Amino acid sequence: MTSTTHRILRIRRTAIVFATLAAPLIAQTASKAVTSVTGPSWLKHLNRRFDQTSMGRSSWQLGPKSDSDSAGAMSALPPHTAANQPVALSGSDLYRMNCQGCHGPAGQGAPPEINSVINPVRATSAQLTLQRMKNVGMEMTASDASKMAREANAALLQRLHNGGENMPAFAYLSEAEIRALIGYLKQLADVPGAAKEEATVRETSVRRGELIAKSTCHICHDATGVNPSPEDLLNGAIPPLSTLTTRTTEAGLVRKVTQGASIAMGSLATVSGGRMPVFHYLTEDEAADVYLYLTEYPPEFSPEQDSSPVERAQILQSAIAGNMRDSGDPPSRGDDSGITPAVVFSLATLFSFGLIGAGFIFTFREFSRLTRHTTILIPLREPPAAESNFMLSVEEERKPA
Repeated sequence: MTSTTHRILRIRRTAIVFATLAAPLIAQTASKAVTSVTGPSWLKHLNRRFDQTSMGRSSWQLGPKSDSDSAGAMSALPPHTAANQPVALSGSDLYRMNCQGCHGPAGQGAPPEINSVINPVRATSAQLTLQRMKNVGMEMTASDASKMAREANAALLQRLHNGGENMPAFAYLSEAEIRALIGYLKQLADVPGAAKEEATVRETSVRRGELIAKSTCHICHDATGVNPSPEDLLNGAIPPLSTLTTRTTEAGLVRKVTQGASIAMGSLATVSGGRMPVFHYLTEDEAADVYLYLTEYPPEFSPEQDSSPVERAQILQSAIAGNMRDSGDPPSRGDDSGITPAVVFSLATLFSFGLIGAGFIFTFREFSRLTRHTTILIPLREPPAAESNFMLSVEEERKPA
């Protein structure tokens, strides 16, 4: 072989080695395209109120501080520049953003509502499967243990991709993100050799905000809807994500998520701590990324969203009002565009109740009139003549002689 041939072979071998080493890194930077959050919340999907969940029952422990404790916190927040900067996320970061809100920091969950992730993850290890079988006095070969571990791993991946009865699907996670997440789950479950599977993925700030919004915020908040009044909030209404950027500022959201903030609730707009827990495990930059994501990718209405006709009418009314504000041209006095379905529905409801009330009043008055003027005549019957003569003879016999 000539020296040129050797040089070409060395270049090829170097290229193959570089491609082999770089392939995992390239895969780790690949993520799915950012999309808007859509549809109803997971709580609405389960037909469950917030106060019926473990998070709702414990929100008094995780809730906001009083105003006296957090009054100066707002001014203490550092300014955050909204920019789509590259960020590196580890498996533990992905767990915080996608799993910790329900399963807790250690993965134990809140049984029986939320199961632990530890045992399903430990089942993916053939070594731990053999040890578990040995502890209960059952013999198992290494090949059978490996087969069971592969089946458990497939089941874990299926649960992440498709969700379960009480667990939402994480179909928006990329394969690289899932690998990094599972690597950290194995560390939580003390799976042997889990440290070797530790991985990091490169994302953008908007993508990080998307992960938090879809896996944490969307559990309780609908994507779209009507901004509730203080009285609605007192009755358990949860604001939709679509009104968040108009309801508060970026600094206000950062404070609400990381430290807690008071809100007005009830017909008297009484200041209250609210029901939303504080996500102390999220950083201020991560909370700001949620605001950035919702600003650049506004939530979208989905046909799957289960809303009542009244809610849909209110959504339409809000949209019309928003378009009128954006145009800056008030409608003319003769324009009937201000008559919305909500107004028509309200008028029809009032008219129906008016008819029902008038019917009750008319029926009551007629009943009173008939009972007041009706007289029942009972004819008097004269006793027969024989009966009268008999009574007179009896009376005469009773007289003393």
